[in-house]
Amino acid sequence: MLFVTLLCPKGKGSDAIKYLKELKAPEGVKIREVFFTFGRYDGILIFEAPDEKTAMKFVMETGFATHYTVETLVAVPAKEL
Repeated sequence: MLFVTLLCPKGKGSDAIKYLKELKAPEGVKIREVFFTFGRYDGILIFEAPDEKTAMKFVMETGFATHYTVETLVAVPAKEL
């Protein structure tokens, strides 16, 4: 399954950016891309996980470590529809 997590900073600033740049995927998760953006969200994390439970654990750990507010979406590639 493919997931997109939108990140909005709440606190750690440059520490959070460093954390995301060095982010390592736990077992069962494959990070496809990390982006920093302008606008409502300051970061986007695109990753694969085998199921929602694995994805939720990864997102929660990332959010707690960075002090970011996170919003995660399931992504379905258009070619699969």
